[in-house]
Amino acid sequence: MIMKISGFDMEIDINNEKTNILLISDSKLFGRICFDLTRNNDENIVFVLDNKIVNTKDILIISDIMNFDINNKMIISKLYNQMSNDLISDSDIENEIKKHYIEIVKKIYDEVDNYNVDININEELDFIKLFKMMGVEIHNSYDCLINKIIDLLEIYSELCNQTIVFINILNYFSNEEINEILKYIGYKKISVLFLENSYNKDVYFENKYVIDDEFYDYIVHNNKK
Repeated sequence: MIMKISGFDMEIDINNEKTNILLISDSKLFGRICFDLTRNNDENIVFVLDNKIVNTKDILIISDIMNFDINNKMIISKLYNQMSNDLISDSDIENEIKKHYIEIVKKIYDEVDNYNVDININEELDFIKLFKMMGVEIHNSYDCLINKIIDLLEIYSELCNQTIVFINILNYFSNEEINEILKYIGYKKISVLFLENSYNKDVYFENKYVIDDEFYDYIVHNNKK
């Protein structure tokens, strides 16, 4: 995935084989780019994959990791669809669940007979509706922030396979925690870019993209000490 910013020649390769950081020193420029990203502005920022433009809406932009809801509508929809497909693909499990569902329907019909009213019951099992009724969701109670971000990376790599852009989150973590996060990203081969306004951590990024205070853009490759 390539990210291009209007007015700059640099192509930011959000490589899923490497760790990637974009440092923008000028606060005004940083704010403008963050605003465009969170507003899905495709005029100033363009994402390209295999020579095709990718809609910014298809990139996961996380500007507030503290309040990010892992059980958001998109994730729950992806989870339910995948679970439903998995159940349907296993005929033994599907038939077992349907058998128990039919038993429940019969019990409800027996109860309905006690009322002198016409009541309709949908006898067709819909797994998606069943998951909603059961309140199926991802556990999201964490005792520390790093566990939340590791879970987030795991969930999105499994369900969405999306490129992720994190905005100004590295100051929340120690060097050891950042290294743990980067190690996990490398293990799962997730396409991730860390977008930062300032960065003084002693942590190695394989691709470091910089736009300095003079608006000069450059790339630092393999800057491990």
